[in-house]
Amino acid sequence: MERRASTRQPIKLAAQLYLTDDQSWPCQIADFCAEGLFIRFSGDTAKRVRGALSEAHRPDDLLIRFRSADGASRHDMHVQVARLMDGAMGVYFTRESPAALNAMLQQLGSSANQERSHLKPPSERVQFVLHQCAKTVIQHIEQLMEPCFDGMVSTLSEAAQHAPSDQLANELLDASGQLASRQRAIWHQMMIALESPLKPERKGAPGSELSLVDKSEFEDWLTIKVMVTKADTLYRGELLQLRMRLDKLGVGNATGHHNPLGPALICEAFHNGLQHFKASRDVEKICLKVFDKLVLQQLESLYTSLNQILIRQGVLPDLDLSRYLSDRTPRKEPEKPTVKAAPASPAKAPEPVLPASARHGGVKPGGTPSPDTFRSHSQSAQTAFATVRNLLSTLSTRRKEAGVSAPAPYLPDARQLSAGEFQRELQSMQQSATEASAASDQPLRERVVEQVRDASNAALDEAQQETVDVVDQFFRSVVDSPRLNDAVRQQMRHLEVPVLKVVLRDRAFFDDQSSPVRGVMNRMAQLGIKGGRVNPVIQRRMDEMVQRITREFDQDTAVFESVRGELDTLIERQNLVYRRNVERVSAAAEGAQKVAEAKKAVTDVLDQRLGGRQVPKPVLSLLNGGWRDLLSLTWIRQGPDSQLWQDYLSVLDSLMAFADNEGASINLPELLRMIQDGLASISSNHLPSAQIRDELKSFLVKGPGAEVERVDVPREAAPVQTPEDKATERQLRSLQRWTARAQRLSVGDWLRNQDNPNEPYYVRLVWIARAFSRFVFVNHQGMRVVELTLEQLAHQLKQGILVPDESYERPLVDDSIDRMVKQVYDQLSWVSTHDELTGLLARREFERVLEQHLTRPDEQALSLVKIDLRQFRLLNDTAGFKSGDDALARVAETLRQHVAPELPLARLDGNEFAFLFPAEGCEAAVKVVIAGIEALEFEYNGRHYRFSACAGIAPNEPALVTAERWLKAADASCKSAKQLGNGRVVTYTMNAQVQAQQEQIAAKVAGLGNFDEDQVLLRGQKLIPLHADANMGTQYEILISMYDDAGNLITAAEFVRMAERYNRMQAVDRWVVGRMLDALRDSESAARKLGGVCINLSGYSLNDASLLEFIYEKLSQKNAPIERLWFEITEAAAIHNLQEVADFMIEMKELGCRFCLGNFGSGPTSYEYMRSLPVDLIKLDGAFTRHIVSNEADRAMVRSMVDMAHYTKREVIASQVEDRATLDMLRSLGVDYAQGYVIEKPQLLNTILS
Repeated sequence: MERRASTRQPIKLAAQLYLTDDQSWPCQIADFCAEGLFIRFSGDTAKRVRGALSEAHRPDDLLIRFRSADGASRHDMHVQVARLMDGAMGVYFTRESPAALNAMLQQLGSSANQERSHLKPPSERVQFVLHQCAKTVIQHIEQLMEPCFDGMVSTLSEAAQHAPSDQLANELLDASGQLASRQRAIWHQMMIALESPLKPERKGAPGSELSLVDKSEFEDWLTIKVMVTKADTLYRGELLQLRMRLDKLGVGNATGHHNPLGPALICEAFHNGLQHFKASRDVEKICLKVFDKLVLQQLESLYTSLNQILIRQGVLPDLDLSRYLSDRTPRKEPEKPTVKAAPASPAKAPEPVLPASARHGGVKPGGTPSPDTFRSHSQSAQTAFATVRNLLSTLSTRRKEAGVSAPAPYLPDARQLSAGEFQRELQSMQQSATEASAASDQPLRERVVEQVRDASNAALDEAQQETVDVVDQFFRSVVDSPRLNDAVRQQMRHLEVPVLKVVLRDRAFFDDQSSPVRGVMNRMAQLGIKGGRVNPVIQRRMDEMVQRITREFDQDTAVFESVRGELDTLIERQNLVYRRNVERVSAAAEGAQKVAEAKKAVTDVLDQRLGGRQVPKPVLSLLNGGWRDLLSLTWIRQGPDSQLWQDYLSVLDSLMAFADNEGASINLPELLRMIQDGLASISSNHLPSAQIRDELKSFLVKGPGAEVERVDVPREAAPVQTPEDKATERQLRSLQRWTARAQRLSVGDWLRNQDNPNEPYYVRLVWIARAFSRFVFVNHQGMRVVELTLEQLAHQLKQGILVPDESYERPLVDDSIDRMVKQVYDQLSWVSTHDELTGLLARREFERVLEQHLTRPDEQALSLVKIDLRQFRLLNDTAGFKSGDDALARVAETLRQHVAPELPLARLDGNEFAFLFPAEGCEAAVKVVIAGIEALEFEYNGRHYRFSACAGIAPNEPALVTAERWLKAADASCKSAKQLGNGRVVTYTMNAQVQAQQEQIAAKVAGLGNFDEDQVLLRGQKLIPLHADANMGTQYEILISMYDDAGNLITAAEFVRMAERYNRMQAVDRWVVGRMLDALRDSESAARKLGGVCINLSGYSLNDASLLEFIYEKLSQKNAPIERLWFEITEAAAIHNLQEVADFMIEMKELGCRFCLGNFGSGPTSYEYMRSLPVDLIKLDGAFTRHIVSNEADRAMVRSMVDMAHYTKREVIASQVEDRATLDMLRSLGVDYAQGYVIEKPQLLNTILS
């Protein structure tokens, strides 16, 4: 049967959507055809539906139920989801439902005559208006179609490159070529449809053509329906005005659309033209997606023009719908990704490729995922629940693989609880908690398992157990919050079961910011902050509220909403007290500063007037008797520019003038009156004012020849620098960075005081003195805690006693969710980097630690020791694996006793161990270790066993530049020791010729000067996106290498290791950055060929402030190709100051750069670096991808890292991809980009650019 436009039947029919018997939501059937339905629902229902559909164990079929028009009969339709979007969903039938279809057709027929007007012959005026509108539509669409056709051709070509089969690739390439040659024919068909938008109504009764609709036609209909619905929402205001104006003209509409000139007309016109092209389904999907992006999303000006045409014709010129459209969503806001619930199609339509004129550096404009994307991994990473669930699943997988797994919590024959039974068991637990005076210290998971197992000998299904595990982890992170006092921690424990009940019903709790349950927890945390005096009234009220929740809550969250309102009242009262306290503290600090400034001003002015002179004693008596205080008070109250300040200074000037010249004329009564009034205005504990006045009188009215006692007043001496002062100056210079950071603090910033790491508390900066001389901090109640000078604050910042905490004011639930993700990932990271049997490092992590030590030349000289147990196989074979495991654990404990805690110690494999040890005296120390192992006695099943060992030592030679070489050297010497016999130790010696060659290479790298003359080579390795929603196109990573004197290539890894070892990495990074920026700026063709460029920056280089300034300066220059540049940070562990580097990255991102964190997953601190540094991407450590096809543990680990990265809004790169199977596996796990030999080997940069 020939495919054509699908016949759909618009209808508005109330229905109910059932996922299970316990989960149902109201909805409306908006359209239907023979293959399926298009249903709508509210925003709240949309959240619940999306959450339910993302669950792993949901039924395949959904049920749509509606009643007939008379309400007498009920109709059920079994469906599956074909497409989910915001507020709507397309579904297809999984079972035939003729009765339901007939019932819908009857309701449609009964309302058709009432709701639809038939096409009327238009008047001449209407014909003119319609002609003008059609002409405008054609002109506008024609301008958009030219770049749209170019985009389709480009996108089809790109899709062919990533097609899963050669057949599909050829089909896409053929379509690309045919489309380029048949654009005019397609446009001609479109133009015919656009010229006559008001088509006559189809003949026959409603629904008479439904029997002709096949499966592919349904998919066409659904795709177009989604596109049209999005566009209708996007231009809602303009379309509503246009429809009302057309109705005013009397234009009938029998097209089946809300608006005869709406997006449906344009979309169907294109679809009809595309059918003339006779393209396959895969080609059509790609073309429709490009058309949606480049045409349907660009129609705002068209509908504005159409409305203007009607306004000029006098059709409703004063129409104003602004008050009805105030709730419209912003047009620029990115849409959330949707869920794919239907089977995947053979070829996924990639993101539309824009024409060359619209591209920028290979990066997709906007950088946001397409709303039509249905990647399950992306959806799972959108929710905290799914992220933690996946991490816990991976953790369980890793432990099972290691042979360490928890016992089954339920009996093998236990029956599974239904959802209703589980809710009843939880209600029983909740009531028991209400009767208890204190919350149980037993973890939630254990209590739930006991309740289910003991009460009814039952078990939870997998989905229920996953929910319990996630909520248990969540509350562990809640009670671990350093902000909460002990009382609120206990109250939070009482809420565990109610929150579990909420999450079982709606997993969106973790992401629903409006949830009243979240609101209650966040507000309780605000009222229960640790530190300061606990208000007993607030404490009692909160206890009552928690009791009410546990007593009344069953399914309805109304009790939470009520409690939330009451908590808001308490918080407002607490905030009022806080504001008053802060005002008092700030006023006191401001007053103290003014007093200090006044005293300094008075001291300066007196030194200026009296310093270095002989001052009559009565004048000093006046100063010390209160005049000095009067001056200070006047400076504070009136200021130094006031007349009163000048008058009081003039008193001193007059007295000193008389002392110098007794003939000077002064108004004695006025002078004495001013002194009298001034002293009387202050309360002074000095000499009585009458005595001071008498002394002044005797001074001013002394008899002939009478002498007045004078006192030498020295000038204020400049401080003399002591050796201690000079030491302080040096300290201040070393504190310069921290002083600058202190000065960047703002009033309102929270800091964590870690003077006692086990009991941290928080303080808030509420006042900063002028010139940053003093800083005043309060607690959460507004009570003054500490006042620090700038130097004291800088010291405490440097020592880590005070740490700025931007997350302090984050809501408790958000903060706890992040901490939960981190805690679970930390557990997973420990399992992936340690041997669970012995607790020692695993081989992969040990190699990473060795790499770090190889780049630290200034550290203590260390040797690598490898130990091989002897006679272990005998014990393992005769006493059993469990005995062998126990023996290995005891050997590991013995090794711990001999190896310093700060040095790495690992179990490499089976009975092999390795560790680093100080090179000096290493061989003798290793013999002591072997003696300790030989002294161990083992007894199993009445039989005694003893071990011996052999050891190989590999000193840290310059030639052993990588961890792999170092381990091979230790392994070689260990094998030599085994050949000599038990208890023997052999130290590795390198072949003299090889050692000379390696030393020559090391010297060459260490002596690098002019990189161009030293034949340093730049290579590029291609990095490609694995799906169409990636934010970047094809990129190149820049690798550096060189040839030694013998013409042998020094690999990039070896070159970098040696450069870091000999402190040349900063110079290397500076040269690479400068070289690449100049090349990209000076050659447009080079920039175009490379697309985007990734430059590696070592953590060691990021410690160099001058390099950071150099990069910032280069990128700030005019025409710098910022949009094409991004940086990968390697060796993040080498960064000394994460905050300073983070600040630098933020400045660079403001210029347009992006950053990637390299070697992610290699070490327990990867997550911490990802959260501390504002990176846009992470690159997985190659060790996780090498065996991902065959190793389930590595596969689970990668899936977890991808989910967590997507949860934190970062993209993921996989490196060292060597075969197609690995590439396909990474794509299926949601990795965004890949590089490796299967894609392209590194090439010389000159070759790529030629």
